[in-house]
Amino acid sequence: MKRFGELWSARDLDGCMECLSDDAVYAAAIGPEPGMTYVGKPAIRAKLAEIFADTTISPLQCGRLFPQGEVGLMEWSIDKRMPDGATRTIRGLDLYEFRDSLITLKDSYRKTF
Repeated sequence: MKRFGELWSARDLDGCMECLSDDAVYAAAIGPEPGMTYVGKPAIRAKLAEIFADTTISPLQCGRLFPQGEVGLMEWSIDKRMPDGATRTIRGLDLYEFRDSLITLKDSYRKTF
């Protein structure tokens, strides 16, 4: 979980993908479901590539980690440059599930304005 957060912050797409199981699920904080769910490495890779290419978002800042066996929580924050030029800090929390030391679920939640 910590390594994945560091790789995400570095926008290391290949490194992030190495941390995921083939059947991993990324439940994003935003989208129509609410959120949006990406299943499997190809779908997750495409979404992460899009996120990492967004220059209005600062690198992820990892906060406290709460590992507990096959699950864990990680606090995080990012700074987002808004269309009016202002910057907002967005805070969030991810729920992780693991199998064989790989991430099987990254379920993301965030504070909204």
